[in-house]
Amino acid sequence: MKPIYLDHNATSPSTDAHLSILFNKLKDSIGNPSSPHAKGRNASVCLTEARKAIATSLNADVGEIIFLSGATEANNIATNGVLKNTKVPIESQHVITSSIEHPAIKEPIQFLKNTQNLKVTEIDVSKEGFIQFEDVIKNIKPDTTLITIMAANNEIGTIQPVKLIGDYLHYMRWGVSSSQSDKDSFDLLTSKYLNSNVSKEHLQKLHFHIDAVQAYGKIELDNWLSSGHDSVAISGHKVGSLQGIGALFLRRGRKYLPLILGGAQEKNRRAGTENLPGIISFGLIAKDLYTEQWIKEKNYIINLRDTFLKELSQLSNIELNTPNQMILPNTINFSVQGKKLKGEDLLVELDLQGVCASSGSACSSGANLPSKVILALGKESVLAKNSIRISLSHSNTKEEIEKTISIIKNYLNN
Repeated sequence: MKPIYLDHNATSPSTDAHLSILFNKLKDSIGNPSSPHAKGRNASVCLTEARKAIATSLNADVGEIIFLSGATEANNIATNGVLKNTKVPIESQHVITSSIEHPAIKEPIQFLKNTQNLKVTEIDVSKEGFIQFEDVIKNIKPDTTLITIMAANNEIGTIQPVKLIGDYLHYMRWGVSSSQSDKDSFDLLTSKYLNSNVSKEHLQKLHFHIDAVQAYGKIELDNWLSSGHDSVAISGHKVGSLQGIGALFLRRGRKYLPLILGGAQEKNRRAGTENLPGIISFGLIAKDLYTEQWIKEKNYIINLRDTFLKELSQLSNIELNTPNQMILPNTINFSVQGKKLKGEDLLVELDLQGVCASSGSACSSGANLPSKVILALGKESVLAKNSIRISLSHSNTKEEIEKTISIIKNYLNN
């Protein structure tokens, strides 16, 4: 029996068609891109083609794309690397982030807070899981050097106002806005919320990073990308490429302290021989993003998601954690509630019947811990511990959704 795979926010497996194309391309391309011989030159050409494809998918310049081992490394660079590249001691710097960031952002920031007294403002989210744009503005201080907010949450799917933040910063830095109404709105917000000691020059130096791991390839760029972001982390295996490859968009002129030293690869920004199979795979996927076919697939996924949400909303002992708007097209999060009902038991039951889903909570030493994201919504620990995440792709079918709902219903009724 073919498994029903509903865990695409964790990894979206490569298709057979993609692997076939990739294998054929790799047969003539394997070599060290830094080597001067024919195999090396072929490898270098493939690397450049992939970089162009990913740059095009982000409306970026080729030189602004840095290949890395994954988005975790990209997020560490955008925190650790950016903060340590300034001439200001860490203890004299201030960072703005949110309460629902991925551990790849939370952990490096927490480490610097614990070891070097980094000042951190963690913005709370609403009960539906959204930060407020105004909370970002009012917390910018003369010593703020980094703002890092995820574009979309990996557990509950909420799309954060990172485009609005970027548009605001772009206007405040350079006086450029898309419309007069935006200009008037930003001027009003500035007079109401922005610290009067924050200068235009300071805002130009401030670094705005977006963790776009879940947004990239799932929602249109206009929903999260702007001219005001300075770096963006993306991951290949979340959109169907091989695992172990990610990239960082770094706006021209921005710099960071490299975390890995030892070679001149990636223009001295990331040492080590490039992961050519992963890079080629990522580039092949990037070429198909944001096309007409991609739009059709996204709309198909939305229909599947809405069907799933409608069925769940009619079940007793289910509480939805995903709101009904401004969410990823593929993400559903819910909690089971009841004395004898446990999220981990439902996951086991789904697994036994061939359905691959995941918990929104973290696992530590075999103990199922409450999801920090669900707790951040203000929900009780028992709901946070019993949360389930379903994440879809265009490879899923209506029949798979119906079967999964049937398994959930049977579990609740037994």
